[in-house]
Amino acid sequence: MKNSRRQFLTGAAAWVAAPAIADKTRSIKTVSLFHTTDLHGHILPTETYDDIGNVGGLARCATQIRRWRKACPDHLLFDIGDVYQGTIEGYQTKGKVMIESFNKMGYDGWVLGNHEFDWGLDVVESAIKTSRMPVITGNVTVEGKKAGAIEGNAFSKLAPWVIKEVGGFRIGMIGLITPGIPSWSRPELLKGFGVFDPLESLKQSVAEVNAEKVDAVVVLGHMGWRREDDYANPVQELLEKVEGVDIYIGGHTHQDRPSWYWSNVLCTQANYYGINCGRVDLSFDQESRKLVKRNAWTVLMDDRFELDPVIVESTKDVVGNAAERRKTVIGKVESVISARGKNSPFWQMICRSFLATAEKQKLPAEGVFHGTFETPDVQPGVKTIDDAWQWIPYENWLVHASITGEQIRMIIAEAGQVRYSDRALYGLDPATLEPTRRYRILFNSYDSQSGGRRLLRLREILQEAESKTTLIPVNTREALIDYFADRAEVK
Repeated sequence: MKNSRRQFLTGAAAWVAAPAIADKTRSIKTVSLFHTTDLHGHILPTETYDDIGNVGGLARCATQIRRWRKACPDHLLFDIGDVYQGTIEGYQTKGKVMIESFNKMGYDGWVLGNHEFDWGLDVVESAIKTSRMPVITGNVTVEGKKAGAIEGNAFSKLAPWVIKEVGGFRIGMIGLITPGIPSWSRPELLKGFGVFDPLESLKQSVAEVNAEKVDAVVVLGHMGWRREDDYANPVQELLEKVEGVDIYIGGHTHQDRPSWYWSNVLCTQANYYGINCGRVDLSFDQESRKLVKRNAWTVLMDDRFELDPVIVESTKDVVGNAAERRKTVIGKVESVISARGKNSPFWQMICRSFLATAEKQKLPAEGVFHGTFETPDVQPGVKTIDDAWQWIPYENWLVHASITGEQIRMIIAEAGQVRYSDRALYGLDPATLEPTRRYRILFNSYDSQSGGRRLLRLREILQEAESKTTLIPVNTREALIDYFADRAEVK
């Protein structure tokens, strides 16, 4: 009996003590952040740059996000920019199909990317109007007013930061865009929209969200992973110089980088075209409210994931129209058009198409300075809109300028220093150019703005008043399609 009584008392003591132990045990609350980036108008599965097919697309990401939401009741969903440019679906709707899909999916916000501006500021304004969620981008101005202080138009919805309360915790979300935009986009397209140093914006935003007593600070930046910073992606500098950031979710550089640390900030980036979907888990000690664990990873959107029925149904008309558009015949090619090497027949063909378009626009030119896009040889047969999108994948406008023979030679010499560039002068012989005579030359809008700081001398020349630089309101792909349509058969 003594032994039994001892056992009973020991058991009772343990049972009574259990609540005291439980009181001292801390509990964890996890808040999940789901993210996409650089969708570029891809609703349905597509292929990688390495020709791996049947991956990605917003409809697959939506399936994964739906699964995560069921498992993680405390969550947020964001996109990190370059939302709609890059497909016929995006082009035909001027981005509306993607923003409306975000609305249906219940995104909590998105960040402006540089390619949002490819079709001009009016398209950006329309996208912001359509968006039911905040557009979080801090280091921008409209007519000199910073995001958060703009009034009287759709850009008043721009916010440098927002605070989301989820699972009982306050998360500060700060948005930034790449400062490289002025090196790529013409001022005629930006129309008073400015981009300033993201470092200045980040410092101010971190101070402001911390004043609001947030439990974690997350930066959504349309700037991405690089081994070393460059002018368009100063991520390392930002995280080294600004304290108080817990998470950095990146974009722009089209990299799948599930998790890396910089200056004790957990960083992540979810590829491009929806090929990967990203997730960050923030785990908080509920008693102290401290962030005690950070995890980040991405998931490949392959055929393990069905297409989300809501996105498929809501976009079916746009997708169907785009499919028909792709099949539209633009003309016929009689024999192989080689795209190999500098001054290739393919390069000559696109330059001729630009000259023909300039003539129609009553801005005739004598030469074209342009390159190609690593296009394979054009095979004989019927050609469609889809072929034109393969030949010229980017939205570049034609630019007309009057520059001297000496300046043309400077531009050619500068381009010769650009690695892998096949830019060349068509229509004129550089050896016979008269130094002081002015020649009318066509460029694309990207090169005219320095081609990503590779052609700074070119930009300087075109900024001179004497150059009479003019944006032609036709993009280079449209010029090529028109060229085919006029000829029916191209030799």
